[in-house]
Amino acid sequence: MSVILIDHLPWMCALVATLAALELLRRLRLAERERHALSLDNNRIALSLDLALSVGRIGNWQFERSETSLIWSDEVFAIHHRDRRRGQPALHEAICYYHPDDRLKVRDAVQRSLDQGEDFDFHARIVTDLGEMRDVLVRGTCRYGRDGTTIGVLGFIIDLGPATNQATV
Repeated sequence: MSVILIDHLPWMCALVATLAALELLRRLRLAERERHALSLDNNRIALSLDLALSVGRIGNWQFERSETSLIWSDEVFAIHHRDRRRGQPALHEAICYYHPDDRLKVRDAVQRSLDQGEDFDFHARIVTDLGEMRDVLVRGTCRYGRDGTTIGVLGFIIDLGPATNQATV
């Protein structure tokens, strides 16, 4: 009897290995379906967030110390009436959208953020590419590198509507 088992041992090992491989394949397919479902959920969440931000006239932006340009969301372009084909603005160009009386406040907030890691929150006025003056609320928070230094800033801009103080530009 033991001779017969020994004769069939390679076949039994092959069967066990095949069954184990099939089980691994089944688990991999299940994990792939779950990953795909999570990816679809993430896409739906991102789309919902973009829709909510556009309804609320809220745009998000980010600036990396290693770059010269900001990264604006579609809604930030819309708030500034900036044609997307012009590309992402440089930091100094983005600051120039602010009313001249507000630019120093904006520059100082950004500089303190980059130099000292301070988050900021301010009201200001922007002048859009259509010449409209808009009140905005801007919030920025620092991003830090592994060594604790500020590597960038990300934030939101909220369009509060036509500027109440329509001083000349």
